[in-house]
Amino acid sequence: MEQREIPPRFASPPAPPDALYANIRAAIENTPASTVPVRARLIGAVAAIPVVMTAALVGTDHFIDQRPLRADLAAESPARLVVVLSSLLVFTLLTTLVALRRGRHGLGSGARPLVVAAGLVVPVYAFFTLAIPLRSDDPAVLASAASLHPWGLRCFVVATLVGLFVLVAFARALRWSVPVASGPRGAALGASAGAWAGLSVFLHCPAFEPAHLIIGHLVPIVAFAALGALAVPHALRP
Repeated sequence: MEQREIPPRFASPPAPPDALYANIRAAIENTPASTVPVRARLIGAVAAIPVVMTAALVGTDHFIDQRPLRADLAAESPARLVVVLSSLLVFTLLTTLVALRRGRHGLGSGARPLVVAAGLVVPVYAFFTLAIPLRSDDPAVLASAASLHPWGLRCFVVATLVGLFVLVAFARALRWSVPVASGPRGAALGASAGAWAGLSVFLHCPAFEPAHLIIGHLVPIVAFAALGALAVPHALRP
């Protein structure tokens, strides 16, 4: 019968091999330090979002002959539209704050707030776009909605452009600066990118048909939330 040596109760665990320390030291030495602080990179990424959104919306007017902003978004906008738009804007900003927050010790938001933020984006936008779609009886709004692509492909392009920029900008700004919870942080960043994409198409499109809303508005949000959870953590790890 084979006898195994029982380690002393209070003995220290075996030390990691020297090769592990060598690999860590080599990785640190081969990783160039950024000359731009993380806070400055984050501020630059957030500040560029309105510029990119404006360029994407104005581009729709230039290339596909579709007005940048929805027809019912004017000085006399319906109260319900203002409430929904304000709610989506606040929700998007809060999601971004949770995803990008550095915290007092530089460790960012905890895993639980990150998971909650990542999990809420798709249901919230599905509720505002599908459960309570804004349908106007104004002739100008109905004419604008009738001219839209039935499957929402133009809105899909706008949402993809905005969401892709936000996701890449946030991931680059936080690259090698997320020492913990890179998985939940990546999911929250993807959800934040989806939130900005959803906000951009809400500003742009007055559609109320389910097929258009699902493909053009909701699918990009789901895609960026999934992309953030699957791909971004690999880019964030120091």
